[in-house]
Amino acid sequence: MLSSIDAWISRCVDYRRGVKARSKGLFAARGIHFPPAKAIAVTVIAAFIAGIAVGWMTGLVGSNLAQPEATPSTSPTPDVAPTVEVSLPPMEPITRELDDGDRLAGITTFTVSSASNGVYVTATQDGEPTGDAQGVRYVRVDYEEGLAMNGDALADYVLSILNDPRGWGARGRYEYVPTSGAADIRVAIASPYTAAATCPNPHAASSLGITDDAPEEGAVGDASATPEPSVEPSPTAEDDNKSCADAGLVMISAYDWSAGIPTYGDDRAGSRAYLVSHGLGHVMGEEDGTCASGVAFIMTDQAQLPDNCTANPWPYPDEPVPAPSPTPEPDSDS
Repeated sequence: MLSSIDAWISRCVDYRRGVKARSKGLFAARGIHFPPAKAIAVTVIAAFIAGIAVGWMTGLVGSNLAQPEATPSTSPTPDVAPTVEVSLPPMEPITRELDDGDRLAGITTFTVSSASNGVYVTATQDGEPTGDAQGVRYVRVDYEEGLAMNGDALADYVLSILNDPRGWGARGRYEYVPTSGAADIRVAIASPYTAAATCPNPHAASSLGITDDAPEEGAVGDASATPEPSVEPSPTAEDDNKSCADAGLVMISAYDWSAGIPTYGDDRAGSRAYLVSHGLGHVMGEEDGTCASGVAFIMTDQAQLPDNCTANPWPYPDEPVPAPSPTPEPDSDS
């Protein structure tokens, strides 16, 4: 092996001399000098032999070491939202045509998903009280994302029900003022599943009487003073000791809002007024009642009524309603 190495070194030396002779003029002029060829060759051979030796020793040592086992990397555990067992009644498809009354109520389609994401869009804007009522209650109207609703129309419609002369604010008892922030009362339109899961007992009356504290007769509220809202309701699942009514929440299924309650037949405006007024009654602390005959009280559960009972969507149905203002005639010159 040594004789082969010596022969290889000799060839390198001869090659070096030839290269040196040819390039002497080129590199000498630039001040570049090469180390002796023998030194280069010895260095290369030594590095080569050392590399072989290191690799051989590494193989011997590595074969006697335990190989590390793969450790699975941890991954975050997804948060699983608590589920509520909900049994929904069958929802028959709504096959009729969308009419003007539906559009006024904020409905844009009869395709209603049974469940959505539980995130809400606020439909109401901030309003100001007129000062004409004994008490003021601030109302926020929300609808669940994924529901195709006209928010502006929905907000106006709900406030028109609340401020109807036949409603809970009859004879100037209350004025219901829209707000986009903290509210005394919150009316939420949600998918059927969300509505049922959020308020498993929608007919539970509030034990707090959130709005049942109107001033005495004749005491007119100061319109310039903005009262602190008594509650910040939130449509989240309630515990056994707190109902949606306790939180000031009136929860309405979007399907019921669109299709109407069967006892109201084609009177869908009456059905919607009942859903809002009945829910607000529970917020005020009113319990469900029964109807033996005649006109049903608003706090009767009117999903089913005896044949000798008439559906009624108003707390004070006999209060007079002002005639609507006539529509001005178009100018003949225009």
